[in-house]
Amino acid sequence: DGYRSLANRDMRRGALTDLPSGEAVAQAMGLDPLPREAIALPGWAGETPLWYYIAREADTLGAGDRLGPVGGRLVAGVLLSLLDRDPASFRRLAPGWQPEIAPLSGDPARFTLLDLLLFGAPPKAE
Repeated sequence: DGYRSLANRDMRRGALTDLPSGEAVAQAMGLDPLPREAIALPGWAGETPLWYYIAREADTLGAGDRLGPVGGRLVAGVLLSLLDRDPASFRRLAPGWQPEIAPLSGDPARFTLLDLLLFGAPPKAE
C-alpha cells in the first residue's frame, strides 16, 4: 500500500540515494532550518526529506505562493546552471551584461524579473 503513495516513494527514493535532508541543505547554505513544529510531518522521526522540506518552507514562509530560501536557491541554481551550459545563451555570450533600466525599487543593485517583464510590456492604452 505504501508504494501507491507518491510521497512515500519519494521519501524512500531520497533515503536510498542519500539525498540530503532539508535541514542539511539549509545549514549548508548558511540558513537557519525551519523549526520542527513548522515541518509537521507526523510519524517521521528523522530529518525532513528535501522535497517535503521545500514544500513546508514555501507554505510557512511564502504562504504557499512562492518558494522559500532553500527551494528558491535550488531552482535558481538549476536554471543558472542550464543557462551557463548552453553555448548560445545570453548569459554565456555576454557575461558582463547589466540591465540599463531603473528598477522599480530605485536600488540599482536590486533588479528583479518583474522589472524586466514590466520593461518589455506594451504601454497601457489610454
